[in-house]
Amino acid sequence: MISFAVDLKGAGARLIFLAAGFGACAALLYVAVSTFLVNTLASERVAVSAEAVAAGAHYFPTSARLHARAAEIEMRGLSGDLARAESHASLAVNRSPYNFNYRFILASVQEAKRDLVAAEASLRAALALAPNNTDAHWRLANLLLRAGKLSPALDEFRVAASADPSLLGPALDLVWGVSNRRLDAVEFVTGDAAKARLTLAQFMLRQSRPTEAAQIFKRIDPQSQLAPRDISAFMNSLLAANEYRLARNLWADLFGPGDGAAEPSPLIWNGGFESDIPKDLTQFDWDLRPGPYARAGVEAGDGRNGSRALRITFAGRDTTVLENEVRQQVVLAPGARYRLEYFVRADDLVTPEGPRVVILNPASPEALAWSDPIVPGTWDWKRVSVDFTAPIPARGGDAVVYVSLRRKPRFSYDNPTRGSVCFDDFTLREQGREGGK
Repeated sequence: MISFAVDLKGAGARLIFLAAGFGACAALLYVAVSTFLVNTLASERVAVSAEAVAAGAHYFPTSARLHARAAEIEMRGLSGDLARAESHASLAVNRSPYNFNYRFILASVQEAKRDLVAAEASLRAALALAPNNTDAHWRLANLLLRAGKLSPALDEFRVAASADPSLLGPALDLVWGVSNRRLDAVEFVTGDAAKARLTLAQFMLRQSRPTEAAQIFKRIDPQSQLAPRDISAFMNSLLAANEYRLARNLWADLFGPGDGAAEPSPLIWNGGFESDIPKDLTQFDWDLRPGPYARAGVEAGDGRNGSRALRITFAGRDTTVLENEVRQQVVLAPGARYRLEYFVRADDLVTPEGPRVVILNPASPEALAWSDPIVPGTWDWKRVSVDFTAPIPARGGDAVVYVSLRRKPRFSYDNPTRGSVCFDDFTLREQGREGGK
């Protein structure tokens, strides 16, 4: 083992040792102070002037952070010097060539100087360093769009929107406007993901292009497992746009032809109640809601021909009112004549006046037609029919009615309604139109 000893007995040796110690302390202090100053001046959480940051960058010329901060401050200043900002940004890139964020800053300065070629080169260099960075793709897409390079911009928008779905909406807005409303352009940006396609369908509907929106929706993979609430939101948007026929056809395609129907898509859906009512997607199926006076539900073993039927069980409360507990929205030809047929059965029904099946026009407080009230007692299935003429909407388009169950007391008080009634095998057929058509 080698050892050595320092002889500090001489005055000169002691002075040299002390000087070395002071030098080391001074160096450590300089490093600490320098680090503190750089961190303070470069921090976005500290309010500093452009002059202070520029002075810091001059005093610490090797600090990429300070040069980057100086470039950003120059860019944001009311009278910012773009040449000086570019100089600071370039120094930041040179001092830290593997930091892609500094290349973002340089690209922003170059774009502000209208040097789009240099800005594109800086962003592509940033992408080379961080190929999966969504922000880099988004920035490059916007730059390419402003440079008039639509095709490569679409590639970058597609990558960015695929990585971050929240960017798809803004991307569609930008591309739709710049491409002069080209459907193929926004379709390419959207990609093939089901939820993205649904976003595109909603976007096209907002552009007053319902036919294209419906076509996009129809091409979504039926095995995509879209959430019912998302599909329902699109259906509701179609209805709000007065596109009832489109909405009904798309809705019917989701669930098939319905039960017990000779035609592919019956006017009234699920008339035999053999199909499960889809949760959150009841736009054109039976909409059953709880109420204080009665409970409505589809029950097995009650059907006239099939296995199930709709049963209304009354709670036995006085002055029974039925309004929106049972209804189905139906799309019809304006002004055409129709006949609704169904079967009804009563089980121990006690009532001063039974409920009625009514045809309602959503645009009017008055019913279009109604059945006779269901008579009390216990009796087997009876056929009932109701004839009516579909309304003609004031704003054009298809007619929309509700087939519903109603009971409105004649007086402010009447005796309780008890027991239950069952409905089955609803059918709706057109009887003719004006002019014999």
